Amino acid sequence: MKKYFLVSIILIFVYGAGVVSRDFIRDKIYSPIRNSFINSAASEPVVSYIQVMCPKSGLTLAIFGQSNSANSVRPLAPDAKHVNLFQYDWKSGKCYEYKEPLLGTNGDGGNVITHTALKLAQYSLKPVIVAPFGVGGTSVLQWAYGYLSYQHDIVLSNMKRDGINPQVFLWHQGEWDARRDGLIPSDLVSEEKENFWLDEVRIGNDSPLGLLKVSYADALQIILDKTKKYFPESHFGIALVSRCFNRGQWEPVREAQREITQVNKDAFISADSDKIYSEVTRYDKCHFSQEGARQLGRQYFLAITKALK
Repeated sequence: MKKYFLVSIILIFVYGAGVVSRDFIRDKIYSPIRNSFINSAASEPVVSYIQVMCPKSGLTLAIFGQSNSANSVRPLAPDAKHVNLFQYDWKSGKCYEYKEPLLGTNGDGGNVITHTALKLAQYSLKPVIVAPFGVGGTSVLQWAYGYLSYQHDIVLSNMKRDGINPQVFLWHQGEWDARRDGLIPSDLVSEEKENFWLDEVRIGNDSPLGLLKVSYADALQIILDKTKKYFPESHFGIALVSRCFNRGQWEPVREAQREITQVNKDAFISADSDKIYSEVTRYDKCHFSQEGARQLGRQYFLAITKALK
């Protein structure tokens, strides 16, 4: 009987100690840390955008592709504002004063199109509207055949509905579809590389060996055809893009990009992004710094004005 009594006392003591420990950890450790994160998040400035009526006529640029067409430029442009410059958000169907990070695309940085848009706004008597919808880390295959083909349809349909008629679409993509460093086709039968291929598939990378020219060209042609179906009078600018993280140019992708501009009316080379590659122009060896964005923006500006003439 004394033994059971002693065991009961021990169990009660252990339970009480557990409750006290739990309360101590909750009140003295967990709650303060949690509240500090909440207060920190609450203190971060919220980016606000001023809605305006969408201009009825003007020069509209749409830009899409992967991260270097999205909000990946660092730092933000210091003076990304002009009385004649606006942005269109395809998700809400509304227009806003131009302000980075741009709406309708992902990332929290600046956008490579800003320098081009500002220059066009300075020289144009009409409003300039930018409509971005790029998605970071994506393949041409996803835009042509995968989930982004549905987004592409929605964006184009919403533009039509809202009276937004881009004169120029800019395609900036290719880094994801270039060959990864050190890989060769014979690695496919290497036992040492077996887990590597499985890991690449898990993160959604279908082409770590790099897409072939014909594969990229076929996919890009589908993207261009869909765009022209909605906006047959538009011009389609294609940047030569394949470099990222110190990898060299992937010529099959670049050749495909060139070929599409040669076989399609109103398609043109908008820039050679791969040539803008240094520590000064790419802050992480892939994405553009403000200097890199300025250099790319100048190429875009010259190519767009030439195409529209």
